[in-house]
Amino acid sequence: MAKQKTKEPLSVGVIGTGILGSQHARYAATHPDVRLVGVAENRADVGRQVSRETGAVWYETYDQMLGAEALDLVIVSTPDPFHKDPVIAAAKAGVKKIITEKPMATSMTDARRMQEAVEKAGATLNILFPNRFNPLDRVVQYAVQKGLLGTPVHGDVRLDDNISVPTEMWGKRSKEWASGSSTAFFLLSHVVDLLRWYFHPSDVVEVYAISRRQVLGYTPDLYDAYLTFDSGLIVRVKAEWIKRMDALVEFELGFSGAKGSLVYRKHPAFLSERGLRIDLENPTLAELGRHQKVLAKQGIRSKVVSDPDARTPHALEFYAEENPIEWQSGLGHYFATLRNGWKGPKLDGFGPLPGMHDAIRQVEIVDAIVKSAETGRARKAG
Repeated sequence: MAKQKTKEPLSVGVIGTGILGSQHARYAATHPDVRLVGVAENRADVGRQVSRETGAVWYETYDQMLGAEALDLVIVSTPDPFHKDPVIAAAKAGVKKIITEKPMATSMTDARRMQEAVEKAGATLNILFPNRFNPLDRVVQYAVQKGLLGTPVHGDVRLDDNISVPTEMWGKRSKEWASGSSTAFFLLSHVVDLLRWYFHPSDVVEVYAISRRQVLGYTPDLYDAYLTFDSGLIVRVKAEWIKRMDALVEFELGFSGAKGSLVYRKHPAFLSERGLRIDLENPTLAELGRHQKVLAKQGIRSKVVSDPDARTPHALEFYAEENPIEWQSGLGHYFATLRNGWKGPKLDGFGPLPGMHDAIRQVEIVDAIVKSAETGRARKAG
């Protein structure tokens, strides 16, 4: 039998080499499933530096790169409000595989125009939601999908940034770019996608939100919202970027159901440690051991904690040092899937890659949060 030919690596171009784009370019330059051939960056010093580090050709504009290179895949890493034009340009240029950073767009109008262009060109658009690829986020999804918590009732999610993010992160352009986005699009886009993934097939049907503009002025200081799912689940989500704190990010989640609860310190606050704990109603050691073994097959390590005098005599705990976050693992998963044409997920139990439907739903829900805060009224989510 003839040996099957190995598919050639995908030719990749990166549009925007800022904080994330430069990371994506460096990662792509070393990944076996792709070949980085070009980077588009309008800042010459930054573009030339990334070009020197990766060996890719630097182009001042993405139109120049799209016209000069035969690309299989384009990664769009421009700031939040500027995803639309390069995605549409890539689709019109004949690029069949496009990945963009979250959020897909900061308005439904932009999102629909991107969808129309991608579908008309017969291309695919995937959105890079990196949190889905973290080990402990997979634990949350597993706990919900396997019914460990029973019927989900309530959740509380807080994702806050240091005030340096909207004021300093992008240098002199920080205020301009932050004013084109908000904590709703910049931060709650992560949260909304995770919640839809955790609780699938349940989805958000209504939101009620408030916002504040007392500190920054050029962008809302925070959004605080209640999301109601069609299952009856209610999750409070809050995101701000006016905090004076030592950490750059604080991200903590908690969920309660009819038969159990979990707490997840993703990026913990002062004097907390990163990790996750699941407390169930009267679990046996054998039951916890079964779940422990299933998750271990996915490379996720846990510990059964037993204390007969505790309110929960037996619980499952997951620790940070045994389950490190690998932020580029999501991009690598996309590379392997797109190169090999896999229709299903690479990792058992992980679920499909976030596609255009997920991206549009995320924009719809966040857009509803923004409009609810502006009107002071609950809004339907899509």
